[in-house]
Amino acid sequence: MSKLPLWVSVTAIIVIVMAVTSLLIDVPFLEILNTLGLVVLMVSLGAFAWNKNKARAYTFLGVSMFLVFVLAFQIFTL
Repeated sequence: MSKLPLWVSVTAIIVIVMAVTSLLIDVPFLEILNTLGLVVLMVSLGAFAWNKNKARAYTFLGVSMFLVFVLAFQIFTL
């Protein structure tokens, strides 16, 4: 995955900032947004890696499926 679109890089930076902020401030909404951003990033990285490396793509998509379960747990335990 040599060249990624700009929106992937911007989303990654936003997710990192939200992760640091949610560590400093205990707000459940930021944790949910952070997990949702991670799901979007993992699915997009899996889609971009699909043609080049299937094992890496399956890994990204598997992590995104796990994060969907974590996101559902976070929403239902609010």
